Amino acid sequence: MRGLLALAGVLAGCGVETATGPRAEQCGTCHQAQYAQWQGSRHGQSTSSPVFTALLPRVERAWGATARARCVACHQPGHGGDETIGCVSCHQAIGNRGDANGALVVKLGAPIASRHEPTGHAPHEVATRGFFTSASLCGTCHEVRGPGHLDEPTLTEYRATTQATDDSCLGCHFDEGHRFGGLEPSWGAPPEEATSATARARVLLEKALRLEVVLVNGAWTVRLTNRGAAHGVPTGMTSLRDVWVDVKVGAREFPRVMELGARLEDEAGVVALITDATRVTSRSLAAQASREWTVPASPGEKIEATLRARAVREEALVALGLDGAEVPLLEVRAR
Repeated sequence: MRGLLALAGVLAGCGVETATGPRAEQCGTCHQAQYAQWQGSRHGQSTSSPVFTALLPRVERAWGATARARCVACHQPGHGGDETIGCVSCHQAIGNRGDANGALVVKLGAPIASRHEPTGHAPHEVATRGFFTSASLCGTCHEVRGPGHLDEPTLTEYRATTQATDDSCLGCHFDEGHRFGGLEPSWGAPPEEATSATARARVLLEKALRLEVVLVNGAWTVRLTNRGAAHGVPTGMTSLRDVWVDVKVGAREFPRVMELGARLEDEAGVVALITDATRVTSRSLAAQASREWTVPASPGEKIEATLRARAVREEALVALGLDGAEVPLLEVRAR
């Protein structure tokens, strides 16, 4: 196997830095489409998300400097010289020091991991690595235990499901364009990329949750089922997520008959931010689980049920001073 130093002259044409590992923009000199898509992705914006930036000082005030450092370690890992979660964070990751809290082991100079068998035509070493396509890679950063009340058991939820396979995270959340679909908006992305991200998020939401209405014994039953996600919905930063069901029966409106986002409270009641909470109650809908809400039916009345979701709750945006931020509202009507 050829060493990277032996390839220095060839690699210079692609702008790859052989001594310390390639930065994302260097990878982008050859992988232009992937680089452009990464720039507008959640990984490419891991340091510039306005929610992350606004929440970080509150984390430090609530839980201390060590807590802030843990957030920064995941969002600004600095692998290969990139502040953000760059190319080498995944493509030169060789393992971890535990499947949680960002304990990723990145070996700069290792062959670039690929999902595909090497063809021998790349200007750098390429290798298939089981860790690269495993849930453990994603879970290293998407399983978080602390600081404070922060708890993101996404990998634990995934491993408890019957859908769990080594590449299941990629199967749902990855397209070949390095966008990594989910609820989180593409902050600052070009309009066309932001629109595309919203469309992908809606597809994922509809794939994950089934909303249906049935009439049984003179009553309407609204049923929500997590039929497609191999984890709870929402998962990850559930303290920010807002997923709910609104129902209208004739002229009567029943807002938020089901709410799936976490409930944040202190001694006085509900609060907007997890850093202000003394108690956090998960209301996520587990994989394959259902919830129901029932209302008596009257002759001739029609019922409408709508599933709605936002990546960040409105009250959290206000508390963070981001009430002018545009967070797409996703809607799925009952079938």
